[in-house]
Amino acid sequence: YAPDGRCISLLKVLLTNFCIYDCRYCNSRRSANVPRARFTTAEVVQLTLDFYRRNCIEGLFLSSGIIRSPDHTMELVVEVARSLREEHDFRGYLHLKTIPEASPELIERAGRYADRISLNVELPSQASLDRLAPEKNLARTKQAMTGIRQRIDETRTAARAARQVRERPRARPPAFATGQSTQLIVGADASSDA
Repeated sequence: YAPDGRCISLLKVLLTNFCIYDCRYCNSRRSANVPRARFTTAEVVQLTLDFYRRNCIEGLFLSSGIIRSPDHTMELVVEVARSLREEHDFRGYLHLKTIPEASPELIERAGRYADRISLNVELPSQASLDRLAPEKNLARTKQAMTGIRQRIDETRTAARAARQVRERPRARPPAFATGQSTQLIVGADASSDA
């Protein structure tokens, strides 16, 4: 659902279910005995455009398992978004799942193409992460989320200022995602932390 309450039909897809992480709660974890699949960025772009042009979807929700490294994976996610927006003039809704361990520059680039970006907190404490998702770091996740929140706030402030100075074309603020969300797994461990 959009912030205004509209229901938006999305193609929700993983770039890949391969993952170098071994989070015990995840079906795509490294140690899971599941068939693996991986799309190329061009395949995700084409699939999205095909469904969009046939009015089956209004947008894309893109996530991924971690391939090689957080930065490498984030580069692929950003490339899908860049191609849709710049090469295909995609006007649909775009929600990108970002990776906390990815560089702030890559998360910034993701935010310039997406309507909404999100990061998963997963579990409420570092102790829980250490037990169930040892490659993840709650402090880095919170730092990335704070950076996104600050960037969204800066963009909103710049947009308000630009509306007050309509006569100057340069007063238009740079684009950045208008929203942020997260996911928390409830009941994955016996923790009562919140």
